[in-house]
Amino acid sequence: MSSFSVLVGILAATLILSRWWSWWRAPPSLAKVPGPPAPSLFLGHALDLDRAPIGTRHNKWAREYGPTYRLSGPFWEPRLIVGDPKGLNHVLHNQDFERNSSDRVALELFFGRGLFCAEGEEHKKMRKYLNVPFTNQSIQEVSHVFFDLVERLKDKWEQKLEGGSLVFDVTSEVHRLTLDAISMTMFMYDISTSNSDIPTLLHKITDSPAGKLSDIILSAFASRFPIILRLPSPMKRWCDDLRSSLGAVARNVLSGKGAAGMHAKLLNSLSESEVAPDVAVAQIIGILFAGSETTANVITECFYEMARNPRIQTRLRTELIEFEVAHGRKPTYEDLANSSLPYLEAVTRETMRTKAVLTEISRAAVKDTVVPLQIPLKGTNIYEIEVQAGTLIDIPVRDGINRNPLIWGEDADVFNPDRWIKADMLPKAVDWIRAQGHVLTFGDGPKVCLGRSFALVEFKTVVSTIVRNFTFAEVEGLDLDFYHVGGNTIKPMVRGREQEGAQLPLRVSVVSD
Repeated sequence: MSSFSVLVGILAATLILSRWWSWWRAPPSLAKVPGPPAPSLFLGHALDLDRAPIGTRHNKWAREYGPTYRLSGPFWEPRLIVGDPKGLNHVLHNQDFERNSSDRVALELFFGRGLFCAEGEEHKKMRKYLNVPFTNQSIQEVSHVFFDLVERLKDKWEQKLEGGSLVFDVTSEVHRLTLDAISMTMFMYDISTSNSDIPTLLHKITDSPAGKLSDIILSAFASRFPIILRLPSPMKRWCDDLRSSLGAVARNVLSGKGAAGMHAKLLNSLSESEVAPDVAVAQIIGILFAGSETTANVITECFYEMARNPRIQTRLRTELIEFEVAHGRKPTYEDLANSSLPYLEAVTRETMRTKAVLTEISRAAVKDTVVPLQIPLKGTNIYEIEVQAGTLIDIPVRDGINRNPLIWGEDADVFNPDRWIKADMLPKAVDWIRAQGHVLTFGDGPKVCLGRSFALVEFKTVVSTIVRNFTFAEVEGLDLDFYHVGGNTIKPMVRGREQEGAQLPLRVSVVSD
């Protein structure tokens, strides 16, 4: 027997014993939390949850077991699912809960020792100096880049379509646009013209399918032995290569060549805070990834909803055309930031609600504590749950709090921008969600998304320009499902052709004025 096999056996035995010990000493209230039976003795719900299309699990379980329930992870590890508004607010705002250790190790391997893997005072310090370039004034100063890039994309599509219509995958060029947007505004660096391998590496990482049996088992071991994540694997190799390529960009950024706008403010803030070079590189890598991948996914899913809802698409286009006629110009940054186009604002809010790129937000209890509830456990009068240190807590977002019928009403799964037109059209229950906009798309608490305002302006710029000039229609005979993929994002795949990877084919036509 090889030494590697012996090591795996020892780790497995240790893991099983630790799981048994955790189960044995679990507080009685955790044992009372209801939940669906695990489909696998050793893997619990993990494999099923990762392989299932988005929208087919969490809200189904919430309807059956209530918003707070329990799932089983690999090797009998209990996971507390908190979809209760009071409970999730407590978890996200309370210092008794942090990212779990394996997530932090994975984030450090991916980005370096930056904001995404920091906790406590270190996290507060990093947020303070990284907030500086993301003010509304800073975003306004570079907003012309958004408009220039989307005009470039518009011209490219018009040349491709030649006045007609074509079916093509809309994802790749939108992802390139958002990567250029963050790199050019924040770092004065044009990745598109640099012959960089960054877009290819990002594609490999973020389009890699989740739900592989080997990944589930690796994750189970990593939750107790995070060092395992440092072992060689294709994902680690891609991450190392990406960090190397992004690191070269970061070092160029730190050189200060051509610094202006957000770039100059970032450099000044890093310098004044005396940030170590390796930490500065990690922050830049994190901003490049988070500032491109997530926004691109939401933009393309908005195009998909336009294709599925021609009435909504036409209404949005009509508002944009009428604005141009009334003002004799196209919308500016001020128009987009100040909600001068109410239906565009409503479409934006509804897209953010229904198309969150986060499947869930995960935390771990750092000490024995209590999670309070607004809605008691189903069939009980229990309004709080005791949790022990190390308990893993998942807060469902996309297929959870953002689309929970208890909060949003029976049409929670329906893409309906009209719900945002008048404040009194929203159910009273949305006030239970303290996060801005009543959704967790950008998270909440101390770790709320740093670039929220940046992403919203970029989204409105791209969607307003593209929907004004092109129509989208579904492709007959193609059905799409959305899956959790590598990089902790959500991407579309053609049903029955999942092996082809992430893609979003739509029929695109030029609008004839």
